[in-house]
Amino acid sequence: MLLRGAVFSLLLTLYGFIFLVQERQLQTQGQSLQIALPVSFQKITTGYLYQLASEMLFIQASVFLGGLQPGVPPTTYAKTLGNNFEVMTALYPRFIDPYFFCQAFLSYISPEDARKANTILETGIEAFPNDFIFRFFYGTNYLLYLNEPLKGAKFFAESAKIPKAPPIFEHLAALLSAKGGDIAAGLITLKSMLAAEKDETVRARYQQEIGIFEQAMQVNGALTAYEKKYGSSPRTLEQLVPEFLRGLPEIEDSFTLVYDPPNLRLERPDRRNKTGK
Repeated sequence: MLLRGAVFSLLLTLYGFIFLVQERQLQTQGQSLQIALPVSFQKITTGYLYQLASEMLFIQASVFLGGLQPGVPPTTYAKTLGNNFEVMTALYPRFIDPYFFCQAFLSYISPEDARKANTILETGIEAFPNDFIFRFFYGTNYLLYLNEPLKGAKFFAESAKIPKAPPIFEHLAALLSAKGGDIAAGLITLKSMLAAEKDETVRARYQQEIGIFEQAMQVNGALTAYEKKYGSSPRTLEQLVPEFLRGLPEIEDSFTLVYDPPNLRLERPDRRNKTGK
């Protein structure tokens, strides 16, 4: 017991020393982040101390990110940061903190960095198969930073099948399917959710959304009929009226019908104000 306490105290002191050294280096050398050596090399040189090596890399990255001055372009350090997150999580996959830092500081920089973040998150998903927050990060990166809603929809649909998965995963799969242009898949998902839901308030919301999706499907059907008759897509949805539709549906404020010839999408409106909030 005394030996365990002594080892813990030693490690705590070592962590504090490493943190102070990293902070002093940052102050004396300026804002820089050294790229971590490959995982294979780290495992050979550190042996059973690979966990400590991972934590040391995390401390280095934390000190660097905490000392960044306003205005420093994230593109100047994104590649090194992504590499270091990848190395530390590969060394110690069950070290939770790097995944949160990776999502917060890497995903938003560029599509390339969002893909790197998802690669790192895959390690976390494998290490923590029942931790849904990593799955949420992974799926939303396809929507927010990669503009690939159908890939996000597929991922959330697969994640929704995991026991005790939050209902929001299946709902997000439906919304992202519609945003990506696969309105039929979103409609099927919503109907299956309605069939399984017991709460009347939630059922009412699903029924409302199903009605909107069905209206969008009617427009999709009219587009197909137009293309079959004229051999090309209409430039605008108004060209469907009155030959193929009596009128365009009045979609409620919760959704917007978006037509990018030849694709029809159904998505949530962007409610951000001019400041981007």
